[in-house]
Amino acid sequence: AVAARSLSALKLEREHAAVTYGTSATPLSPADQQAFIGQLELALYAGKIAAYAQGFAVMEQASVEFRWNLPLATIARIWRAGCIIRSQFLDKIAGAFIASKGAGNLLMAPDFAALMTETHDALRHVVAEAAQAASPVPALSSALAYFDSYRQGRGTANLIQAQRDYFGAHGFERIDDKGVHHGPWYRPV
Repeated sequence: AVAARSLSALKLEREHAAVTYGTSATPLSPADQQAFIGQLELALYAGKIAAYAQGFAVMEQASVEFRWNLPLATIARIWRAGCIIRSQFLDKIAGAFIASKGAGNLLMAPDFAALMTETHDALRHVVAEAAQAASPVPALSSALAYFDSYRQGRGTANLIQAQRDYFGAHGFERIDDKGVHHGPWYRPV
């Protein structure tokens, strides 16, 4: 959302980029539009779940780190009662935090895990269709990336370590050998 707002302010730059790169030659036109509308509805639901999960996970981590003891269920209820969001969905979130104390991430609460299991394939399908048509769907693609990253037992941290080693000789860990390693690009001074 922040990136989309930033880009929306760059109207002149975007117009120049459209001239430089062109616009989508492939319009988003699925073969079965009714089925795609159903997929889009499920994708929006999955994206909403992932976005809330990510936001509440950030608050939970800050609460742990700074010893704030944030009552996440109460926060959801407060937002529901008087915030700009006021979504009925916040009632489900509050209920999930109450029912599954210690679940950590909303994605691990049983009700939300079931919902994501039902909807994440639609999210992937819609993001893929939009990407093929060069139609930006930043909130949905970000939600999918968060969901996919969250459910990886082994993430991309080692690749990031290798990149940092390449640019700054920070070293990286390997899964097959203990200790700090450097890539072939490393030249000690």
